[in-house]
Amino acid sequence: MLIPPASDPLLHFLASSLLNHGKRARAERIVSRTLLYIHALTRAPPLPILRHALITASPAVKCISQKRSGKNVVRPAALTEKQRIRAGVHAVLAASKNKSGKTVEERLAREIIAVVNGDSKAITDKELAHKQAMVNRGNALVK
Repeated sequence: MLIPPASDPLLHFLASSLLNHGKRARAERIVSRTLLYIHALTRAPPLPILRHALITASPAVKCISQKRSGKNVVRPAALTEKQRIRAGVHAVLAASKNKSGKTVEERLAREIIAVVNGDSKAITDKELAHKQAMVNRGNALVK
């Protein structure tokens, strides 16, 4: 099994999202154990699976509520690449809280595998956001 480089920006970003009270070593240990769980459950290299899961769970748009003419209007807005990855990471982390498993690492690994398989709450949330953006695309600002 290939060990991912320690300076991988995606792993660093995932560890930063897991960071609690400034304990970076603990967050990095959670990320490395998650990769081990992914490898144990799939018998495949974990980093491509993690990348695919986060890209799959990342929405392309967000809906912003604005007040226009005295009423609230929902306006879709495109996300940048970094915003997309951040939203995907947070969606996967939020969905992993409802998975079965004792440790954070195991729950996160199971959720990542569920995203790759296509049966995850993170994917349904992404599809719901995209549906809402499509319904409200007439309110989008055109430059």
